[in-house]
Amino acid sequence: MHQVPTLALDGGNLLFKEERLSPGLLQQAKITAEGIVDSYSFMGYDAIAVGGRDLTGGLSFLQAQAERSEFTWLSANLVRKKTMQPIFLPSLVRRAGSLTVGIIGLTGEGGALHFPGGDDALLLNWRRVLPDLVADLANRCDLLVLLSNYTPDENREIARVTPEIHLIIQSSPQSKNQDPELANNTLILQTGKQGKYLGWMLINWQKSKKWGREDTTRELAFKKQELDGINGRIRRIERRESREDLLNLRSYQNLLASRENLLSEIIFLENERHVLIESGQAPATFENHFIALKENLPEQPEVRKIVDSAKSRVNVAGSSQAGSSATASPPPELQPETLVFTGWLTCALCHGPQTAFWKETGHSSAYQTLVSEEQQFNLDCLPCHVTAQYKETLISSNDVLLLSLPPHLQQVGCEVCHGTGKKHAASQNRSDISRKPDEAVCRRCHTPERDENFNYENDILRIACPASGSGQ
Repeated sequence: MHQVPTLALDGGNLLFKEERLSPGLLQQAKITAEGIVDSYSFMGYDAIAVGGRDLTGGLSFLQAQAERSEFTWLSANLVRKKTMQPIFLPSLVRRAGSLTVGIIGLTGEGGALHFPGGDDALLLNWRRVLPDLVADLANRCDLLVLLSNYTPDENREIARVTPEIHLIIQSSPQSKNQDPELANNTLILQTGKQGKYLGWMLINWQKSKKWGREDTTRELAFKKQELDGINGRIRRIERRESREDLLNLRSYQNLLASRENLLSEIIFLENERHVLIESGQAPATFENHFIALKENLPEQPEVRKIVDSAKSRVNVAGSSQAGSSATASPPPELQPETLVFTGWLTCALCHGPQTAFWKETGHSSAYQTLVSEEQQFNLDCLPCHVTAQYKETLISSNDVLLLSLPPHLQQVGCEVCHGTGKKHAASQNRSDISRKPDEAVCRRCHTPERDENFNYENDILRIACPASGSGQ
């Protein structure tokens, strides 16, 4: 198989799901971030831009990860306050076959990006650093790539101001897969966030350094495809008929004539394409594809080991956090008299058939699925496997308390869908409980990232409790 030179690049916002996390969740999220760094190093990435979500663990944490990374972290606009010098490399030059490729990193300004008072760090607007950097690299490189986590609109403005940039790989947290969009002479694209997709682009770069639809190449491909079809038909007729009969078979003779005409057209187009390439006028072309990383795809054993190790370390850290919490006196939120959620056992006192039905659903065993996978102390997983939230009502703003919930809340119980039941249990009034969960309640956990097959209209019917004979 013909091998082509490759570059593996990422627009950033890689290590954390949010730009700010609670202290308890951050401790575990750092372990996951380390696993991501190890995975990307193993996969042979060349460069990644520093994004706001890569700084969630703090500047010193990211610097430590950069030290152990086997790829390069880039940011041209994240600088030291005192010296105004970049903290990370602003750019990188790589050879890809016969091409010299310049790669620049930009850290976006949106979101909650901040630095503690002790951090000697400042984020500059791209207009202060990018034009001079692009001018320098444009003189030395055949192809310029920008890794950016600015917004799509801002990246279009970058393409307008600096047309020397040929490709922008963006990592806007709000965006999904984006097919290549030509802005000025810059292609802008991105894959879906949080590792659900990989994207690959096959580039046929030309001396013109201009993107375009190379009609000659496309027409040449169609003509060759048509020629293959005619040759196949000719061979089938030749196998079926004698040589003498072929001389008088009009359909066969017409096919021979069509083949001669096609061969002449193909030679003409190949010569035309050769002239365009040699003169430097041929436009650059590309193929782009997104690869959905589904569970049924074969796994890379070494990456699987890294993932499993990170998950195990996260669970051990959570277990330690749970142990520390258990040695202290129970917080007010978990005292029986102050718990905002009563648990499914209270619901079962009046709603026997509904409880029996619920026990047969995956919601009732949600916590046990974490136990079986040894992830019951993973604070990133727990919120969707326990009874601790209904809409804006939380059992506590302290994530660590999820590690110490009583057993009757260690599952997706009735109150996750219908609301806190304490008032309803006392009044037995319909108005004190929600009859049917709206889609937003389900979408809190059944997000595209976690459950890409979720369909509210269908799935709500599958988990709907039988009607209550008591009318409660």
